[in-house]
Amino acid sequence: MKSPLYRLKALALLVAAAHALPSLAAGPTATVRVEAQGFRNASGGVGCVLFNQAEGFPDLEEKAFRTVRVAVDQGRAVCEFTQVPEGTYAVAVVHDENRNRKLDKNFLGIPQEGWGVSNNVRPSMSAPKFEEAAFALQPGASKVLTIKIGY
Repeated sequence: MKSPLYRLKALALLVAAAHALPSLAAGPTATVRVEAQGFRNASGGVGCVLFNQAEGFPDLEEKAFRTVRVAVDQGRAVCEFTQVPEGTYAVAVVHDENRNRKLDKNFLGIPQEGWGVSNNVRPSMSAPKFEEAAFALQPGASKVLTIKIGY
């Protein structure tokens, strides 16, 4: 008869294997590299947010697929998202100068920190829409986006 410890170890191995299988079955993934430029200073940090849906885009990070935080270096920042499945995505980049993990806005809703989105969409009277900033990502491919930060 097997000991309870043996059974616990076997169960742990099965759970670990089950978590690994979906990623193997999903097929090849892609990499998205974001090169943001035009920062006015190196204060704070940069949040690069990858969305796979319109809901929450561009500024509700909790609705995002993935987030990467980096520093500004010589007026630019580079974020990389690896192992991204095939699909349609849009990226928002925020120069989070005060490191509060959000895009600060004034009482009218106008951004007070630098920002940019994929396809460099900058509507004058509204936030950019997911559809305007969207790009397709193919499996096994790499996508490099250059995003201009505006204030």
